[in-house]
Amino acid sequence: MEAIYIVLIINLIVWTGLFGYTFFTNKKIDELKNKIGQLEK
Repeated sequence: MEAIYIVLIINLIVWTGLFGYTFFTNKKIDELKNKIGQLEK
């Protein structure tokens, strides 16, 4: 039974990490796009 809990915890950590990473990079990309847009004006 304990092995199942370990796998679930690992999955939770991995998914949280992936979601946080993509969210963080998307924010960075949006910031860069805004800066580029301001330069073009």
